Amino acid sequence: MHIMLRICLVLLLLITINTAGYSQVRIGIALPLMTNSSGQSEKLLGEQMLKGIKDALEEYKSSEPDIDVSIKIEDTKKDQTATLDAFNKLASDSNLIAILGPVFSSELVNNAGAAAFHKIPIITPTATLNFLAQNNEYVFQLNPTYDIRGRLMAKFAINELGIKNFVILSEDSYGKNFADSFSDEVRRNKGNILLTEYYNKDAFNIIDQLKNIKSKIIENDKFIDFSNLNSIQIDKLKKSNIKFSYVDSLINERLVVSIYKLFGKTAESELLSLSINPSVTFDKNKTIIPGKVDAIYIPVSNFNEIPGIVSQFFSENIVLTVLGTSDWNNEKILQENHMYIKELYFESDFYLDGSKKNFIEKNEAEIKNYYFGYDGMKLILDKIIEGNNTRASLYEALENTNNYKTVHNNVSMNERTNRHMSIMHFKNGALIKKSDYEY
Repeated sequence: MHIMLRICLVLLLLITINTAGYSQVRIGIALPLMTNSSGQSEKLLGEQMLKGIKDALEEYKSSEPDIDVSIKIEDTKKDQTATLDAFNKLASDSNLIAILGPVFSSELVNNAGAAAFHKIPIITPTATLNFLAQNNEYVFQLNPTYDIRGRLMAKFAINELGIKNFVILSEDSYGKNFADSFSDEVRRNKGNILLTEYYNKDAFNIIDQLKNIKSKIIENDKFIDFSNLNSIQIDKLKKSNIKFSYVDSLINERLVVSIYKLFGKTAESELLSLSINPSVTFDKNKTIIPGKVDAIYIPVSNFNEIPGIVSQFFSENIVLTVLGTSDWNNEKILQENHMYIKELYFESDFYLDGSKKNFIEKNEAEIKNYYFGYDGMKLILDKIIEGNNTRASLYEALENTNNYKTVHNNVSMNERTNRHMSIMHFKNGALIKKSDYEY
């Protein structure tokens, strides 16, 4: 009996030792599950994102962690009042250390103050409205805002492509969010916006806007018409220090080329030394290669606008690099219209490398929703693995996140807002990831 008592005491001591430091925490999930709706299509987004969240949690549990994590799920119903109710209900649980969600900016915009009120991190995987996190303590935006996207593209173009002169063709509501920030960042970096034209996405005909852009480009540039040169001029140009293409190619294609594209900043003095004057008149319907303007920035509101825009742009015979937003990120549409696109760069909040592209056969929206949920949850779980199992410590860890690699996009936080994106490059019908880039 005495021996049995000692054995029991030892076992009890071992159990106490083994469970010391083992803790349980919960993560709140606030998604538009639309349980109040009879329409299955309305439920898909929340269900797809929840599947990604649950898969990330299962992977975490399979690694036998020291901290047991469970989730508590609330339906935001894509409604502001329901979202606030979800926040309050979840945050009242003292073992719950963070809320992942909501999905839409509209759900969060008037409820962001709940994060600071409850002193609980609210991490939205997808809301892109400007300054939600920056202006609301404890709110984190994993998806870069409109403002950051526009500024990041301007910074990339100026610093990495070495260009500073732009025109803008923007959709007049959604696209304007990007265009305004792009313009401001260009000017901050001593670049120039020659002209901004807006179009209505429902109008679809943008010929007037494109003609205005073309007129402004021609008005502010000087050109040589290679279909209208004499033999002496051709010989001089062949012996000169032309920086763009070969003279014979320009002649054969009967191009009208900016003197600044040909000779750079010293163009006027170069032509003076060659005793060649810029062409006074030329056929405006010929293919024109500007030099005073380096690129056109086109923030579309939806990838469905791309075919109409690029075909009309092509018909104006202006050869310019196109800069775009994540809404250009549709490989099928780009390939179908590759004959109209000379060169395109755009920022992207979603990129899958080759190892992930063969994801089980799902449509693009479903794959994106899955990984927005999966990656958001995995970020939180990885911070918990590092020992951040309270609201305060998790808040600090998330705030200091830098170059955290997720499946679909890296995360670098500044003012609790992700400033990291992928830069995509489309040329000759091929779409590739050029680089990661941070604003």
